[in-house]
Amino acid sequence: MKTLEKRMRALDKRMMKLGKSLEGRLDARLIESALDYIHYSERFLAFEILCTYIEDFDVRLTEQESREISFINKEFGIESTSD
Repeated sequence: MKTLEKRMRALDKRMMKLGKSLEGRLDARLIESALDYIHYSERFLAFEILCTYIEDFDVRLTEQESREISFINKEFGIESTSD
């Protein structure tokens, strides 16, 4: 159980770091509103909303950000659908 908790906390930190890296290219209020769901143990919803904003606002990602999104996808067991 503790191992899963640790993994989830690490995932939360990674998502927060990803959100921070998007500042300046995506409205900070949108980032905050998406990532706020993490505080309610809704990390998948937080990630899904953040990715929706990235797509809706056509945010260009760095290679590192793309890798990070792929990593988080795998952690959630989501298949990548990149173009």
